[in-house]
Amino acid sequence: MRSHSFGAVAAMSESTQRERIAALDSLRGMAAFGVTLFWHYSHFGAGRVFEGMAADWLYRYGLMLVDFFFVLSGFVLSHVYLEALKRREVHPATFFVLRFSRLYPLHLVTLLYVAGLQGWRFREGLDSFVYQANDLAHFVLNLLFLQQGVVRTVYSYNGPAWSLTIEEVSYLAFFVSLYFFAKSFRAVFAGLVVLGAAINLTNLDTHLLNLDISRGLVGFFAGALAFQLHRVAQERERSTQLAVLAAIICVVVVGYYTKQGYPRTSSILVVHSLLIFPAAVLLVLNSGPLNRLVSVGPLAYLGEISYSVYMLHFPVQLTLVTLDQRLGLGFAYFSLDFFVLYAASVVAVSVGSFHAFERPVQQWIRSRLIRAR
Repeated sequence: MRSHSFGAVAAMSESTQRERIAALDSLRGMAAFGVTLFWHYSHFGAGRVFEGMAADWLYRYGLMLVDFFFVLSGFVLSHVYLEALKRREVHPATFFVLRFSRLYPLHLVTLLYVAGLQGWRFREGLDSFVYQANDLAHFVLNLLFLQQGVVRTVYSYNGPAWSLTIEEVSYLAFFVSLYFFAKSFRAVFAGLVVLGAAINLTNLDTHLLNLDISRGLVGFFAGALAFQLHRVAQERERSTQLAVLAAIICVVVVGYYTKQGYPRTSSILVVHSLLIFPAAVLLVLNSGPLNRLVSVGPLAYLGEISYSVYMLHFPVQLTLVTLDQRLGLGFAYFSLDFFVLYAASVVAVSVGSFHAFERPVQQWIRSRLIRAR
């Protein structure tokens, strides 16, 4: 089972619509750091640098946190858009401009940076780092947001960006479900979950019908259905009961897989997206103490910068390795000292990117394009 990334990725509540849920920001931020700092640390070929530490679980199984991103995206987009789309209060162009402004600008910048640096490495006689398919065809696929899933191919350029294509497919299915099938949207959501699970369990591997697409469909729409449970629990004042049920699901299922040694199968992704991750979200949101604990400012800020963290961690890795190879810096990739250097670099670059580029460009696109309608 192979994965090279969030998926990111990550839906964001628009301030002009529904209030942000700080706990979900925090969960997204923690998941982003789990993927980028630990699971993808294997890009350095460093072996089990975290062996004997709690972080070793993230190093071995952190790929599943990408599916957590999909669940969070389904939940958050339901929170923000569900009622408005059902009532057709959001114009289709507005919806997709908002999503485009969230994902594409940083994707384009990181694509150009990675393409330039990998091209320079090639001219200098250095092998491509991690992702080998850095040709014109894959560059065009990345430009068109078709780098994985819709077109079945290998990971390329800024490899973790594969999940952006899956997010876009999920956004489109979400929009169509609510805009055109408002009266039966729950059945449509459930059908998309079943479709995703069927693709996964039958090992289909074609354009549009493959493991990557299945992960997005199962996770995103399981998250959207979890939002329905959350809303009903709030309306009926049954939040405590829902939190208890969610806790039981987490304990039982995680306990079972822990006893089994967490087998590395594609079906385990379905189970996490259907049960564990939605239950974890519902537990945090419906348990007062947990909600308050997870919603603290510093953790919520991690969620705000999580997209930059996700999109920039591979360019940072590529830069560090290239500097090491050309300047003979002698980085000890298996050491905790290098891990600290890498983590600090990712955080610094991501914070700068979020405040100097990601957020200003997003706001500029939204103000210009939506106003032009």
